[in-house]
Amino acid sequence: MGVGTSTSSSSGGGSKQAVSNLARCIAVITAATTPSNRDKVVENLISSLQSAIAAGGDGGVGVSAQEVQLALLASGDLGRKVNLAAMAGGVAPNLLHIYLSFFDASSEDAKHAAAYALGRASVGAMDVFLPAILNALEQNSQKKQYLLLSALRELIHCYQTGGGADGGDISSSVPLILPHLVSHCSDKEEGVRTMVAECMGSLTCLEPGVMLPHLQELVATHGGKDVDDNEEGGGRKDALSCWTVATAIKFAIAAHADPSKLAGFMPSFLRLLSERDLSVRNAALLMVYSSVHHTPQLVAGLMQEHILPSLHELAQLNLKRVVDLGPFKHTVDDALPLRKAALSIFSTCLEKCPASIDIPAFMPILGKALGDVEDIQLQAHQIIISMCYRHPIPLVGAVEAFVDPLQKTIDKKTGQKTGTELERAHEWIKSGLRTMIALSNLDGVMNCRKFAEFVERTKRNEKYHRFFVALEEER
Repeated sequence: MGVGTSTSSSSGGGSKQAVSNLARCIAVITAATTPSNRDKVVENLISSLQSAIAAGGDGGVGVSAQEVQLALLASGDLGRKVNLAAMAGGVAPNLLHIYLSFFDASSEDAKHAAAYALGRASVGAMDVFLPAILNALEQNSQKKQYLLLSALRELIHCYQTGGGADGGDISSSVPLILPHLVSHCSDKEEGVRTMVAECMGSLTCLEPGVMLPHLQELVATHGGKDVDDNEEGGGRKDALSCWTVATAIKFAIAAHADPSKLAGFMPSFLRLLSERDLSVRNAALLMVYSSVHHTPQLVAGLMQEHILPSLHELAQLNLKRVVDLGPFKHTVDDALPLRKAALSIFSTCLEKCPASIDIPAFMPILGKALGDVEDIQLQAHQIIISMCYRHPIPLVGAVEAFVDPLQKTIDKKTGQKTGTELERAHEWIKSGLRTMIALSNLDGVMNCRKFAEFVERTKRNEKYHRFFVALEEER
């Protein structure tokens, strides 16, 4: 079975998913066939890939770029099912050389296919491939480190989703892998740190007894430090390490790590909410959001003491600065992502664990959010509309504070806007009106004179008529 023959029907621009699915089919059939047939397929795959490398790494005479990707993916998928190191003729070392060679290809698709293949092939022949990945991690550029970490993530993910054909586990290799992950925790490239965090998160699902104490120790070692403005400074590296830990726990929770194992360590990880570095605090908020969304019981009992004080603070934090861009100046709000994340947590708590939060105490914060920038306002509108059905009583008591910001929203000037800008402005106004209507239907809310006058005034105003018609048609 030749690679060219396998892809002839899809070589005219078939989707990546089609190539990936075809590779899996080839791997399954090859793993199930006789050893002699398997040897022929592997020989064909290696020959195609070597020809592509000789032609420049992205395909050449007789080997298309798509065929290169198919050969890489099929060899990797096969390596998950059979031990390539047990095959005669130095198959595993040859493929290792081929995979690493494709890291220098000009095609991003070929690079990522090679990383995927390297990770998958490692499952069946870990003794050959894993040491090579770990050694290369300490010897290569950041771009190649990212690809090597992608391969490592794929290896770990395979064990997380069922392991290899022999049913083995990765536990004996964790002590070899972990020091290399730790050494890249503070990498200045976010992509590299994210890949490290994904690896750590998956390992936490597989080996929580090993990983959680290590992650806790990283927080103890690097947390609570002053942030150094110098990008290479020690304080900055401490912050980056903390960011990686918070992101790793976020991934672990999303991948359904054992809540009973995580529970005892969560207070340590939640201390990251109080770090001085904004990126760490944002990562910690996203960690909390992941927990509230996937396993609310993990943090429900920790809300009052460990989460809500920071949540209330960060939901109101404003850190605006003016950036001089020469001909004009641009205002940047560094705290905007934190306010968004904090509101998302509150919104999800209302759905998943309302008893764990103090809803009336959050109403003034929600009132401020109604007067924030557009994205925050829209979040606040959605929260209020949701609360009208689930938790109306706190809204009735706080509605007077909502009037002024809602009035400003629906009075938004469209000016000379046209096209999508005008459409967006109209949607913003409609969102404010939709919120007003939802509130006006609550029992007792019209006893608030200021809100009742606002509703009456708005409904009488002819300029809002078309928006009310549009909202009526949405129902």
